[in-house]
Amino acid sequence: MQKSPSVLEPPLTSPVDILLADVAIRIQLSRTDYDKAVQRYGTINEWIERPDSPVRDRVQIIYPQGSMATRSTIASRLRTDEFDIDLVAQLDLPPDITPVGALDLLYSAIRGEPGSRYYRMAKRRTRCVTIEYSDDMHLDVTPMLRRWGTPERESELFHHRPEAPSEPGYRCIANPYGFAEWFKQNTPFDQDFAAAYAKRSYDHEYMIATARADSEPVPAQAPAFEKSRAVIALQLLKRWRNVRYDARSSRRPPSIMISKLVADAANHTGGLAEELLHQARHMLSEIERWQHVGQRIRVANPVCPEDVLTDRWPESLRSQTVFVEDLRALVIRVERLVSGCSLDEMKRIMVELFGETPTSDVFLDYAQRQGDAIAKGRSRHVTGTGRIVAPAIAGGSAVVPPRATATPTHTFYGGDRLR
Repeated sequence: MQKSPSVLEPPLTSPVDILLADVAIRIQLSRTDYDKAVQRYGTINEWIERPDSPVRDRVQIIYPQGSMATRSTIASRLRTDEFDIDLVAQLDLPPDITPVGALDLLYSAIRGEPGSRYYRMAKRRTRCVTIEYSDDMHLDVTPMLRRWGTPERESELFHHRPEAPSEPGYRCIANPYGFAEWFKQNTPFDQDFAAAYAKRSYDHEYMIATARADSEPVPAQAPAFEKSRAVIALQLLKRWRNVRYDARSSRRPPSIMISKLVADAANHTGGLAEELLHQARHMLSEIERWQHVGQRIRVANPVCPEDVLTDRWPESLRSQTVFVEDLRALVIRVERLVSGCSLDEMKRIMVELFGETPTSDVFLDYAQRQGDAIAKGRSRHVTGTGRIVAPAIAGGSAVVPPRATATPTHTFYGGDRLR
């Protein structure tokens, strides 16, 4: 059960919650990259509607899908800040168009003629066309055909492998817009936590910007950074998955499946570390339920049952078993974080879970902040406990311990710019 308001701690005050939030801040889409994505979205929209485009007057709407629509985008690589931005291009196409025909048509529209802006940047993929920018941002544009008479934006997407031109490919029913709206309804944020997280995000970007003499000022704090504990836990889970699969050749568990399971179990905890543990336990329990009966997990879009979110993963029970074992190890590590441990142990665990680069950066900044606070008499770290002791208040002292409570087993980020 969720804690009663009378015993809730202020958000993001325990060391483990602060450190987890700061890792999430460093792997998420920055405001600068967000604005860049918005600008590129507008540019590609105009480009495929140019006078000589093969889809001129056929573009009904372009809108974000996936992590961009659920406010949970993270860097897609461990050692570089690469971001995959997913868009849907709803096109007015002949009802009998083939998958290869639809994908090649959009590819031709985006690629353009030799020498044009995207000619060397466009790649034809199995379900989308990718634009690869030189600054480690990828724009994936998926052509879709609206299914009229069905819920809003329910459509068909096209699947065809470009490396197998003789294969016919197939269509899938999908509704990424409906899923994103459902996800947002199921992961609302409480204002105090969202504001605390947004302030930390803004302060981090301000620090980065002011360190660059030639940078533009950071924009005013925006709703882009206001997120629920569940969304931040989702970002951390996706980062953990990326770390686990970085050296593997097998397909990764899909982000949209993880998003669905997170939204199913959202809003039952009082802190970020608790939320991460709760979500890891829930995901493990759900996948184990399928594993125990010898079946691969099947997760469907809650607003479109024909839209199977696990249609390409797991490929086998073996690949599912690997992920179950990963989840069991994750639960053990996060249980240790929640129960309370030294900062040194926290760092070792978080490096293992989220990678060396963001974790080391976060712990260095944390140590510097605590050193400054101790020097000024504002707080004292209790060695080996993970606790921060504040200076005396009304004759006593305030101790902020790690939480040890048992947890129960649109658009881009909230704006109207892309509607």
